[in-house]
Amino acid sequence: MENTIWNESNKPGIITSTKLYFNDLFVGAKRMSRADFWWGYLGTTIFFTVLLGLLALLETKLPVMDYYWSAVVGVAIAMSFAYYIIAIFTASIRRLHDVNLRAWWLLFYLIPGIGFIVWVVLMCLGQRNSSNRFDYDIESD
Repeated sequence: MENTIWNESNKPGIITSTKLYFNDLFVGAKRMSRADFWWGYLGTTIFFTVLLGLLALLETKLPVMDYYWSAVVGVAIAMSFAYYIIAIFTASIRRLHDVNLRAWWLLFYLIPGIGFIVWVVLMCLGQRNSSNRFDYDIESD
């Protein structure tokens, strides 16, 4: 097994960075570079927008009396949106680790009005490699 300190692609782009989002969907104990975060954010948002749009279109085309399939598609929409939120949340944690901040900083997002602005500023901060407390080895599968 190969040990890595953090998660960064050699050439950040929409495809490779989106793959990083999906590979580490439930992992917060790594780091993610700024370029990988924003490219992955764009790719993940496009992917889930198309998926949710297709599911919503399917939902509107089902007959009104077909409750079973309407419920199945409704659950698929809810699960897809949940996966999107989880992907952004864990990627934000990995991005904060790259900036040498703890995940608790994401609580600023809950402040109405300025929370989103604080989140964007935190995600745009530069990488901190010197004495980063999140430089521990993680075994890759």
